[in-house]
Amino acid sequence: MFRIIIIFLSKDFSIEFNEKINFFYTLILLSTFSLIFTSFLENDYILFSYFMTLLITNMILSQRIARSESSNNQELVAYNLPIDLSVFCMSKILFNIFIYLLQAILLVLFYNLFSQNYKIDISTSFILFTLVYVIGLACLLTTFSLMLERIKSEGQFMFISIYPLVLPFLFLSFNSLDNLFLVSYEDLINSFNFQVLLAFDILMFAICPILFSYAIRR
Repeated sequence: MFRIIIIFLSKDFSIEFNEKINFFYTLILLSTFSLIFTSFLENDYILFSYFMTLLITNMILSQRIARSESSNNQELVAYNLPIDLSVFCMSKILFNIFIYLLQAILLVLFYNLFSQNYKIDISTSFILFTLVYVIGLACLLTTFSLMLERIKSEGQFMFISIYPLVLPFLFLSFNSLDNLFLVSYEDLINSFNFQVLLAFDILMFAICPILFSYAIRR
């Protein structure tokens, strides 16, 4: 299983390194959103808009990455491979985690560059929360964007289909934002919202690949 995951990851990284289409697409999205939000929002909402920007750009980018796995007849190429599709889904989740983390780093740079009065502090709590937030998004968005590739005009259904699952994740995430820079690193880890959010990530990372394999093969 690990060998197959490494093969898929090597393929994805090789394509991304050679073409760089998603990278430049991400730069345009992140710079545009960060410039708009830092120009028109008050300082109290900058941190909130940072994580909302990650959500929006990751939704759009997930569709682009999933669409690259489709053939000319709009079927997933991996559907015909003699492998467990849960392994394929897990490899795409891991690849998207890397892409999302890269987005998070670039977005911090853009926000601190464009914002005149507010700077995002890179603390241990911020790094840990961002990592947990990114992993949860990668599990949800990757799985459902791949599943929706089997539906024509999937872009029309992406937000509607995934919204009920993203909503509780967002509630847990943004409830933790209030204490992100107000409590210590240990208190953040021991907080109820963060622990439930971490448990949600572990559950989604385990279930989403299985759900994808079952939904596609049935």
